[in-house]
Amino acid sequence: MALKLVTGPANSGRAGQVLDEYRARIAEDPILVVPGFRDVEHSQRELARTGAGLGARVVRFADLFRTIGERCGAPLARAASDVQREVLVEEAVRAVRPRALRESAGRPGFTRAAVAFVAELERSMVDPGALVRALEQWRPRGAHGNRVREAAAIYAAYRERLDAVGLADEELAAWRAVDALRERPLRFGRTPVFAYGFDDFTPIELDALEVLAERAEVDVVVSLPYERGRAAFKAVAPLFERLSERAGDVVEMPALDEHYADGSRGALHHLERGLYDGPPAKADAAGAVRLLAAGGERAEVELVAARVLELLRGGIPAGQVAIVYRDPGRYASVVEQVFGAYGIPYSLDRYVGLGHTALGRGLLALLRCATKDGTAEDVFAYMRTPGLLDSSSMLDRAESDARQEGARTVAQARTIWRTRKWDLNAIDRLRAATGTQLLDVLAHELDTLFAPAYRRQAHLFRDHELDDPRVWTEAHAAIAGLRDLAAADPDLRLDAARVHDKLAGLRVRLGERFRPDRVQVANPEGIRARRFQAVFVCGLQEGEFPRPQASEPFLSDDDRRALAKASDLRLPLREDELDRERHLFYVCCSRAERLLALSARFSDEEGNPQVQSFLVEEVRDLFASEPLERRTLADVTWDLADAPTAAEWERALALSGPRREPVKPDGLHHRDVLARLTERRLSAGALETFADCPVKWLVDRILRPEELAPDAEQLVRGSYAHSVLEATYRRLGEAVTPSNLERAEEILLEELRSQQDSFPISPRETRLRTAVRKLEFDLLRHLRREAETGGEFTPAHLELAFGGAGDGELPPLRIGGEGVEITGRIDRVDVSGNRAVVKDYKTGKTTFPVAKWEERNRLQVALYMLAVQELLGLEPVAGLYVALGNGKGPRGLVRDDVGDEVGGVQGNDRKDEPEFEEQLARARERVGELATRMRAGEVRPCPETCAWNGGCSYPSICREEGKR
Repeated sequence: MALKLVTGPANSGRAGQVLDEYRARIAEDPILVVPGFRDVEHSQRELARTGAGLGARVVRFADLFRTIGERCGAPLARAASDVQREVLVEEAVRAVRPRALRESAGRPGFTRAAVAFVAELERSMVDPGALVRALEQWRPRGAHGNRVREAAAIYAAYRERLDAVGLADEELAAWRAVDALRERPLRFGRTPVFAYGFDDFTPIELDALEVLAERAEVDVVVSLPYERGRAAFKAVAPLFERLSERAGDVVEMPALDEHYADGSRGALHHLERGLYDGPPAKADAAGAVRLLAAGGERAEVELVAARVLELLRGGIPAGQVAIVYRDPGRYASVVEQVFGAYGIPYSLDRYVGLGHTALGRGLLALLRCATKDGTAEDVFAYMRTPGLLDSSSMLDRAESDARQEGARTVAQARTIWRTRKWDLNAIDRLRAATGTQLLDVLAHELDTLFAPAYRRQAHLFRDHELDDPRVWTEAHAAIAGLRDLAAADPDLRLDAARVHDKLAGLRVRLGERFRPDRVQVANPEGIRARRFQAVFVCGLQEGEFPRPQASEPFLSDDDRRALAKASDLRLPLREDELDRERHLFYVCCSRAERLLALSARFSDEEGNPQVQSFLVEEVRDLFASEPLERRTLADVTWDLADAPTAAEWERALALSGPRREPVKPDGLHHRDVLARLTERRLSAGALETFADCPVKWLVDRILRPEELAPDAEQLVRGSYAHSVLEATYRRLGEAVTPSNLERAEEILLEELRSQQDSFPISPRETRLRTAVRKLEFDLLRHLRREAETGGEFTPAHLELAFGGAGDGELPPLRIGGEGVEITGRIDRVDVSGNRAVVKDYKTGKTTFPVAKWEERNRLQVALYMLAVQELLGLEPVAGLYVALGNGKGPRGLVRDDVGDEVGGVQGNDRKDEPEFEEQLARARERVGELATRMRAGEVRPCPETCAWNGGCSYPSICREEGKR
């Protein structure tokens, strides 16, 4: 009894030979070991199809190790989960207190790298003591040597903690099982073991096969893809040499072409025989080998999907089509979108972080609420977990209030909830708990989040409903694992923040169960054990396939060579990764029986160029010509003749037809609406907005949609400044002069402090302090400027309202004979005798000289001057915009004969009396014109003057695509 090795290139019949031997010994309850879950199901179906289903055991290596351990009496220990391993590695790092690795240890990826390092050492059966002895023999010096020794110390500390809590990770359990087999080989029995579908083994897997064959004297048959002298098998050669030395029988099978479809046999067999070796003559691709080129990931998936649909409609079963990516998870989202839209049945193992699921998002948000980093958004994310609330309307209202009030903390959000007679006691329970109690509370809250959606239902979950149960199961298992650690080690620090971080790293499988009758989306390792009629190899860009060599943060290849030279410790090298990538590409190319399509992208989604993988050139060198199909970033639709689906055909038809301009707003027409507009009193601001853009006026002034954010900072700043100035001038009781400037400044500072809580300029504390300080500086500068410029006019009316419903307000200003009534609030009216100066504050830096009033649709100051004239009986002699945000003087309109008395005005704002009166008359006419258009419902877009910085403020309403 010994090891038998069956080798040969792809499609040489190795599978048939191995499975025939397996079937022949089915009465002995043989074990067939295959690489992955998909291979298990495929092999079981193949064996059942040939009558060997009963008694067949098809397993992965993890199951073989479990069987070995049970039979040979390996030490029993509970399996450590990924979350438990991470925590134990973190504790090991904390115990070692690294100095050379201190900077690296503080980075987020250090724990994952350390877990991978530990797993590799265990797969290589390296004991912590053996590693320390090897390092003593090697004696690396300097900072590098210190880093290596600290990495070894972390490994030793991890193993100590693993033993202390009674756990064994997957690699350690396998190692102990093989050691038990080595000590008690006869306990395993005579069960034959077959290994098929592998082109590499880990050291522990290889050791298990050798111990089974040599010490347990079990018949072991290994199928290995290998052919002497072929470049495609360079990465497999060391494994072949080791196994062939130990094998009692080596069967080398010749290449065959009988597995290919008739029309594709010549091209695909030529490809398999010539890849990397370059035969002297080029062959005709004959449609069996195609090249696809696309601009961007989505275009690539769309191109592949269209060709897959052709195959399915041509009669090829969906399960006979494979889509291969080096990293399928990276493309899962776009594959789901495109294949779902095209109606292609597919099977894809998709894993996402816990926080990317509805249930997981709510659980993690709840945990964040219990930490010092929690925010109001976390509160609402938690409450939006599906099923937690019977109706979301109250939550919508509360979240709207929180946004309007600028609520940012958990406490502020809870205060808003309490006004609705709600309280979030779960947050308090988590905050008050630590260790095992915290995890018990969290497990209860997870049930509380999951159960309401299925309350009072004996729910049977169908395939498309499995996401929530999977999340619940994985999260519960992770919480239980953390609880076990906390119970075993009372000194283990597990607070809400750390538990959150561990759960946030948890990845959960989404989507339906694996279906062999669907298009298979997999990586190269996932298809190496079977053939397909059609194989699409995608993402053939440099840096993706072949995958670049991964760096090893703890032991480089040079370190491993030095370690092996100084001691007997051998660790796998990574320098042959390019050979490994070339072999995987050969595997992909040799899996196709009818069609092989190679897809590369010439640009990314932003149009940046990408370099095609050299692997594609290796294939092109074998053929005289290959069909090339391109899809660019600009191809938003298909040509009518190529549209793969009815929906895509309709889109293509719409694009090929004449352009139809989008329907834009053409005014208000309903008589009831127009009647309401006729009755409406108008403000100066509304008139200016209408003049800028009637659509903006309709939305902002009539429809007034509720904002989901606090008032804009400049708006709150303006209200704050107006209120402070009003109070300052009222208390001062006179114009600001050099003699009373100090008193005016004292009053202003007092008012700023006393009114600050009433005007939250920003919800952010740091920004609030800066904004208030800036406003203080601007207002003090304004007072000093007024004291310097002087003048004969004294503030007499502050925040003078007219046309409103308030007590004591002046009546509205009436314009023309059409019953137009104007309302408003004048910031300040300065009076000298019977003459008046109107001032309007602007908290920014912009003012409006009279020369730009018509161009910029500025009517406010002119209307206020008319209001002062008609409602107060005063003679307006000036109307000024006063900018508080700069040190410049006011701008506006001043009658020339009083220019010196007003003070601080520029010469081109001074007009003689006829020009002055003409300007006010034009304002009256402009108001009448705008009011007439308003009442007629003339609401049409004016994108050129809509937004303050140009462009349209509401492009989705106006159907404008210009700058916003």
